[in-house]
Order: sequence, then C-alpha cells, then structure tokens
Amino acid sequence: MLADELKKISKQFKESVPADIVKTIEKSIAEVAEGKILQTSLKVGDKMPEFILSNAVGNSISSTELLSKGPLVVNFYRGGW
Repeated sequence: MLADELKKISKQFKESVPADIVKTIEKSIAEVAEGKILQTSLKVGDKMPEFILSNAVGNSISSTELLSKGPLVVNFYRGGW
C-alpha cells in the first residue's frame, strides 16, 4: 500500500538526515498546512487558470501559448536562488 511505503521512506529519511534538518523540514510542512494551502489549491480535475509567468531567463511565457503546443507541466519552486 502506498501509505505504508511512504511511511517507511519517511522513517528511513529521518534516520539518515541530521535532526536539525528534519526539524526544519517538519516546520516548513506545518507552515504550509497552517496556511490552508490544501483548501485553496487546485484539485484533481480542476482547470488551471490562464497565466503569464517569467521563465528562468526572464522571458514572459503564456500558458495558453504553451497549451496550444500540447500538454503542460508546471513546476513551482518555493524559495529563492
């Protein structure tokens, strides 16, 4: 079962990573949960609104333009570089 496998992976991770890093990750997860991100995020089957974002080199990219070429995968990075 997936839930059992994820628990196992989480346990192995926590055993192999320094405690301060685990604490930081757990704090970040709690902050996201407290922000009610799950209640406001898109769900399976929801349509993503159209958007224009800057790519890695600062050029504007339109979701509509990209979708006209085929399926679109969007990846958001939390934090800065």
